[in-house]
Amino acid sequence: MESSITYKAVKALQAQLQASYSRISALTAEVELYKKKYRDAVDNNEYKEKYRNLVDHQNEILQRDFKMRQKSLTELNYDGDDELEGH
Repeated sequence: MESSITYKAVKALQAQLQASYSRISALTAEVELYKKKYRDAVDNNEYKEKYRNLVDHQNEILQRDFKMRQKSLTELNYDGDDELEGH
């Protein structure tokens, strides 16, 4: 049994494939242009600023908690010999 795909069919499929590749290339270029055009707007929008502020606030809280924990540990180990430390 011979193959039912003819030379013309193969050429037509190759042409469709080439057209698909060119469309994919054009769409990829358009996506890159979109990214370039809108990246700064997305990166610097108000939600990102709110997120940064929230992260900064959480870091301040964690740092304060660390200082309080260090202070409480120091107070637990306090033996009253502060005068001897400098001498």
